Amino acid sequence: MLVPYSPEMSLLFRHAAPARLPVLASLLIAGLSSCQMLQPAATDPGGTALLAPDTQLQEAAATTITHRADGTVLVNGHSFFPFGFYHVSWAWQGTPQRRAQDIQRLAQSGFNLIVTEPVDDQDSASFAGVLDQAQQAGIFVIPYGLSPETQQSIGHHPALLGFKVADDVTTPLAAQQAAGRSEQLRALNPEKLTYLSLAVGQEKPDPALFRTADLIGNQSYPIGNDDISVTYRTMHSAVESALAQGRVPIANLQSSFWGTAKPTPDEVRNMTYQALLAGAKGVVYYAYRATESDLDGEPFLWRGFQQLSQEVAQLSPLLLDGELLPLSHEADITQAPLTAYLRGRDASSQEQGYLIAVNTNRRQTQTVQLQLPETPTRWDTVGSVITATLEHSGEAVTGTLAPLQVTVVRMR
Repeated sequence: MLVPYSPEMSLLFRHAAPARLPVLASLLIAGLSSCQMLQPAATDPGGTALLAPDTQLQEAAATTITHRADGTVLVNGHSFFPFGFYHVSWAWQGTPQRRAQDIQRLAQSGFNLIVTEPVDDQDSASFAGVLDQAQQAGIFVIPYGLSPETQQSIGHHPALLGFKVADDVTTPLAAQQAAGRSEQLRALNPEKLTYLSLAVGQEKPDPALFRTADLIGNQSYPIGNDDISVTYRTMHSAVESALAQGRVPIANLQSSFWGTAKPTPDEVRNMTYQALLAGAKGVVYYAYRATESDLDGEPFLWRGFQQLSQEVAQLSPLLLDGELLPLSHEADITQAPLTAYLRGRDASSQEQGYLIAVNTNRRQTQTVQLQLPETPTRWDTVGSVITATLEHSGEAVTGTLAPLQVTVVRMR
């Protein structure tokens, strides 16, 4: 008999949200070039190919989920960029019907992953139906809070990306327990992955934490707590540690009220591009629905996410199989812009190149002055533009970035 689901359940089996809460951490203690990206299967009205709905998933009889040594997730051998949300399905009188609606909304907006859990015991026993809904919508699922019997029964479902084993892990002992749980699930379902989220400081965490699962999420929730520039430092450290252990680095980023404020669309976009330039191979936001969040009631913020999903879909082939060249090496990115050049082939195998420039300072305009690795053949801005612009003369780029501005320029 399953006990009722609640936030106090063992964190090795479920947890309502990734968070930096010490009390939650204490509860835990007791062939590269031959691989092509999984093709985006939908197009938004403006012509941008989206990551979801994924028609290949909708038609799949089975999926095998693996990952490369460079941290790239592979779905049936094709590169895959996990991009989605936590969904705390039981929060605020949540229902299976509400979750089904949210799955549809996420997929139609281009998000290809939901990390979720059952509403109650009955929902847990019938969780295969949730995976059926997700496959029909063209979106993958990472569940948690399921019984061992349910985990075994759904292990071969095409829409299952893997299982979440723990959240807010901070200590070696908790990591050891989570690693054991991960090994059990991997032995039971070798064609799927395991996922774990860390709640760590800004400094390089214990390497043992990065041996616990295939996908390692690292949290950055700075809005209302820290300076937003902490995201790049935290994610850069996590990416280095994950790749050193042959794991997939996933950015867990803030989309809801935390501390004293909730993020704006510009702040979400800024955090996302910090994580991408740090080398994250996927992004999961906390949360679409939770006790702190309900994006159904945030139309302004949601429009920002929809725009961002178009940008990430456009860049994801290069993020997975291209080359990311840092153009700035400043120790303090609040005083100088964070810049990089991203190049490679897009989903249609065309050579592309993008300049990405991020101002992580909330109050000061930053000056851009850099040399590109090659001369631009075009100069088209991607996504939204705040106020300031960048210009080029040959390979030299100059200009300014307004506070928190992110500029992405397609150059070839």
